[in-house]
Amino acid sequence: MPSLIDKSGNIAYFGRLSWGNFVDWLVTFCLGGIIALSTMLLGGVRPDTHLLLLPLFVCLIVLHGLWLAVDQEQPKRLSHVPVFFLPFLAWVALSVLSVSPTAWRGWYELIYVLEALIILWVLVSNVRTRAHLWALITIALSPAAYAIFIGFYQFFQNPSKIATALTEYGLRLSPEFLGQATGSFADPNSFAAFLLILLPSMLIAGLVPRLPTILRILCLYIAVMFVVGIFLTQLLWPLALLLIVLVVLPWVCFVKTSRRVWGSLLGVCLVVLAVLPQIALSPKFQERASLAMSEEGEAVRLVLWQEALDIGLDQPLFGAGAGSFSAEFEQSDVVSLQKLPMTPHNDYLLILSEYGLVGGLLFLLPSVCVVWWALRQWRAEPARVKLKDVKGTIMPPTKFFLSIGLAGVLLFALCLFCSFVFYTPALTLYGVLFFAILVKSGLARRLRLPSGGWMRLGYFCLSIVVAYGFYSISASRVEAQALELQARQRLDQIVEQRVHVSGNSALLDEVIELYEAAILLDPDNADAWIGLSAAHCQLFFRNPASYEYIGKLASDSAQRAIDLSETYWMGWAQLGIAQGLSGMDADAEVALARALELAPNNSNAHYYWAAYVSHFKERRDEAIASVQRALEINPNHAAARRLQQKLLIL
Repeated sequence: MPSLIDKSGNIAYFGRLSWGNFVDWLVTFCLGGIIALSTMLLGGVRPDTHLLLLPLFVCLIVLHGLWLAVDQEQPKRLSHVPVFFLPFLAWVALSVLSVSPTAWRGWYELIYVLEALIILWVLVSNVRTRAHLWALITIALSPAAYAIFIGFYQFFQNPSKIATALTEYGLRLSPEFLGQATGSFADPNSFAAFLLILLPSMLIAGLVPRLPTILRILCLYIAVMFVVGIFLTQLLWPLALLLIVLVVLPWVCFVKTSRRVWGSLLGVCLVVLAVLPQIALSPKFQERASLAMSEEGEAVRLVLWQEALDIGLDQPLFGAGAGSFSAEFEQSDVVSLQKLPMTPHNDYLLILSEYGLVGGLLFLLPSVCVVWWALRQWRAEPARVKLKDVKGTIMPPTKFFLSIGLAGVLLFALCLFCSFVFYTPALTLYGVLFFAILVKSGLARRLRLPSGGWMRLGYFCLSIVVAYGFYSISASRVEAQALELQARQRLDQIVEQRVHVSGNSALLDEVIELYEAAILLDPDNADAWIGLSAAHCQLFFRNPASYEYIGKLASDSAQRAIDLSETYWMGWAQLGIAQGLSGMDADAEVALARALELAPNNSNAHYYWAAYVSHFKERRDEAIASVQRALEINPNHAAARRLQQKLLIL
């Protein structure tokens, strides 16, 4: 019976029979598991789902240290490219610790940057063979089938269908996305970006002569499914990027100029033939297209981009601080929107507004340099090579992987211009994957490490320390964010349905416990303190006679939020509400006036002010004017509408 191990000590596909290669396979599967799981858990965008990914990152760090300890490579070499991004990581940390007015939100961005850098560091240093790389790419592509299935089901069968997120409570798709394919992301923008980032790799694998014919046909079939999925999102901005892909990609895949020209023309025709019938025959598409041109649709990006640019120009070098965009936008003195965004739907402007020109350069310069070096290597490689005993020519493997990496990175860069990729961790990881393919295919590993016995043990011990430090920093803050989000959503439902008024006190007690648990995990989370203050205010309906005690309790929590961020309008607004509840009218007016000063174009700020001054008959006209302004900003503000009706009746 023939042996599975050849004379060189290798096993087919597995590679060399050694502990180093075995651990490298474990690292590869762990990397694939992180990317795949984050994609299926709503893109990892919710903190409660993202919390499930942190143990995998810990496992990845420890496995990397174990690989450094057992691998017998002499000399031991790692890629130097991740070191180029350490200054950006340090700048983000500095912004969180000393610049940001919303440091508790900046921590989440710092955690995302840490995770991306961990993936990049491990991916460019491990995954040593093409077998490892092909296995990782296959695992990373596998969630696309699940996402596409969910997207098709949403569009053709059940528009409210949402992918499971392994949460303890049910999730519902946002009503504004009904009728649009959202895949496993519960958001059509993220789903479209996901398909766009993966599409070029499938087209290249299908069009260039490299893989077996049956695999090329399969890749083209998958690419067609991706294109259909992009159309089912019913968004316009992905169609513009799709047109760019179909026009440019033939110049990468084909050698003859005639094929390139015909391929580009065919791509244009496919997009036009798919869009024109929808414009002519689909009332739903016509409605979405007209909505997209307004501030309620995709044209809102122009407003967000201008505001992000203004924030960046106000503090051009250092930016407004990590995680501060949403708070800065809420407090804008020139812009008012019905829905308050978390990002400007443009990650370049997000970095500029939060981290300034210094942060932007620290992020972009290493990225551009690597892409430039890879592009030079791609041009230097022959377009086709002839193999012995094989008819025709094929694309050489280095050029093939460089083509996939370049196409994926450039599409990722275009999606950064149109969507909130960095706030969807799964999309960031796919960008890191394609960037790592560039590094592995075009740049040699130049970072040499000592490989003595004690050094190997030191590498493993260091990995355990790093893994523990990362988890201790990340887990408590992410879990606190998850509890705060869950408590906020429950409190909104309780107030909207007036459950706390009907006498059911258990639900409100659960909300208070959630906020208190969040504060224990992260005492610097101002949003949790504000939410706890709001929840305490609802205790008034249970025991009105204790209004002074309840108001004092709520005021203390709101004051703690102000101590954490003196320029955050929500803290002042909640302090005013709590002080008004306890009968401290003068102090309440000062706090609410400060909130309105900080957020002059915020609907809630005007509503809180109108609700306060409505208690004074002589200031009724002022209350009416303020509540009208609140409704001008947000016509769907139900509480402001009820207050307006009450004031007009009186």
